[in-house]
Amino acid sequence: MTEIHRSSLTGESPLDSCEQPLIACTDLVLLDLDGVVYRGPHAVAHAAESLATARERGVSLHYVTNNAGRPPQDVADHLRDLGIPTLENEVTTAAQAAAVLIAADYPAGTKVLVVGGPGLFLALEEAGMVPVTSAEDDPAVVVQGLSRTLAWPELAEAAYAIGNGAEFIASNLDSTLPTERGMAPGNGSLVAAVAHATGVRPRATGKPEPEIFHQAAERAGGRRPVMIGDRLDTDIAGARAAGYPSMHVLTGVDGPRELLRAGAHERPTLLAHDLRGLLEPHPAVAPEGDSWRCRDARAQVRDSRLELTENGLTTVISGADAAAEATISLDGLRALLAAGWTADGLDLARLTDLHVAPERA
Repeated sequence: MTEIHRSSLTGESPLDSCEQPLIACTDLVLLDLDGVVYRGPHAVAHAAESLATARERGVSLHYVTNNAGRPPQDVADHLRDLGIPTLENEVTTAAQAAAVLIAADYPAGTKVLVVGGPGLFLALEEAGMVPVTSAEDDPAVVVQGLSRTLAWPELAEAAYAIGNGAEFIASNLDSTLPTERGMAPGNGSLVAAVAHATGVRPRATGKPEPEIFHQAAERAGGRRPVMIGDRLDTDIAGARAAGYPSMHVLTGVDGPRELLRAGAHERPTLLAHDLRGLLEPHPAVAPEGDSWRCRDARAQVRDSRLELTENGLTTVISGADAAAEATISLDGLRALLAAGWTADGLDLARLTDLHVAPERA
């Protein structure tokens, strides 16, 4: 296996920095799709041009998705339709990760009941398994992935097979799925129905499990990967588990409140508005007395309250006196995260509704 080395960032904590554009600090960018590159049929703003520039400057791109319903070729076709040239082998799906896991534990020719879309069927066939759709076929494994046409009969077959002793595997446990209309139920919500009916909790194979990240980096041949994502519990937690730095973008699921409340295992290395963060330097966030400063923004914890000072104005962000809402800069959010993540006894029960001001064009 190719030896993977950490990206050439500064290694600072709690947030890293990069004096040059991020793409100068890495040779491989791993990207989530929903909420990072696109939402449903539409590209996220600035995604296509940012990725084109990164590729032009010699950085490899590889897409890592928990959507097991579509084969890699379909994902690549979708990206090309959005103006993002992509090859089939530049996509790693949770279906492929599930197939790798099953092939490691079961011999070729094992029957696997599939609850999901074409991507799962194809991945299992390529791994030498025999996909089936009925519990009456006596499958040894049930694997469930996202399908937007999934209905009760498929869930019932899964329950019957698991009740007969089949192992239960889920491609991922994402509870929600970002779409152009808002948040929809993800695979994890549908898996929960089968788990509740059978009393069996599945093994999961997609993000945040580290194996899917390692598989993607191995396929791409990168030695200094950085993961880009919008979900702390999958993209960022998985990158941490895999030992890779990560950049969280604010175009998808998790925003400032979720970041402030994130546990240590879900905290990103870097922060950006969107994929333009690949082409930008990332400023240092450094301690200054009892506060943390990121350029002109300063945050500190006082009497268990988190406060931010920028543009000559101090705003209480947490606690009983927290402002109802506030618009802050990205540097302000960086400073808040550093102060909040390193504090003891911080009251986060009440948090200001934070809006991060858009980057100037």
